[in-house]
Amino acid sequence: MGPISHPVRVDLLLHLRGFAAVADEMSVSEAALELGVDQPLLSRRLRALERELGVELLDRTRRQIALTPAGTALLPRARHLLDQADHLLRSIRRHDRESFVVAVPSGGDPAPLARLVALLEAEGVDVRLASDSDEIPESAAWTVEACDPDAATWLTPLGAATAPGTASGPVSLSSLRPRRGERTQLLALPRDLDDPAGRLRRLADRAGIGPATLRRAPHQLAVAETMAGRASLVCAQHEAVTYGLSWSPFVDQVPRGHRLVEQPPPPGPLAAGPVREQALALLGACVGAPEDGRG
Repeated sequence: MGPISHPVRVDLLLHLRGFAAVADEMSVSEAALELGVDQPLLSRRLRALERELGVELLDRTRRQIALTPAGTALLPRARHLLDQADHLLRSIRRHDRESFVVAVPSGGDPAPLARLVALLEAEGVDVRLASDSDEIPESAAWTVEACDPDAATWLTPLGAATAPGTASGPVSLSSLRPRRGERTQLLALPRDLDDPAGRLRRLADRAGIGPATLRRAPHQLAVAETMAGRASLVCAQHEAVTYGLSWSPFVDQVPRGHRLVEQPPPPGPLAAGPVREQALALLGACVGAPEDGRG
């Protein structure tokens, strides 16, 4: 490629953007309206671009504007250059700002989380997910943490998971007491039995289920015993569905509570309004809360 004979004397990106808009609209007035500039200004930019390139880009002899062969050849190259410039600006802006870290409990439903990421990225928020199975960064902007149901942002109804194909409608805690001679266990996940308030333990005691009957089990072992038909597992519906288990809600409300801990200030779209409401609803769905947020 030969040397450039002279430095570019126009704002090439600005003028190419005007040219591409005219090519899209096939009208200088419509393109000016789309770009938010005066029509005479856009016309001057087009003339300046033609002088700079030494070719005519538009055929103005017809009733309707048309591209010349040079304009037709330039258009895809102009669009490519504009796309590259826009991509560069977006990349630099993302790099320049901190990620918006959202920390969620492990074992949550991944589908709402995926929709949350798509929602925030569409709003220009550089989102990063973290889990409480790892060390939650201090910079986490939103943290979903377990709490007493009375202080919860979201309530997740608990129920009984059993082997696939065995669901029989709502059940009471007392109906899960193993009968004499039965080998079926009643298991609960650590997150529910480790509740400092001991809510599940108290509800089980009232139902005649003591500590020796309601046993704490790690997630994988609890699911395996339940899939094998040797246990019933106290859990949320999305946790049962993930492994193809049957699930029955409890007749009496037995909720798991989560709350949102925020570090201000949030990005503009998440300060208030419909985007924030949708984002919070998706976070609630991740931990198994119904659409209204309360179990």
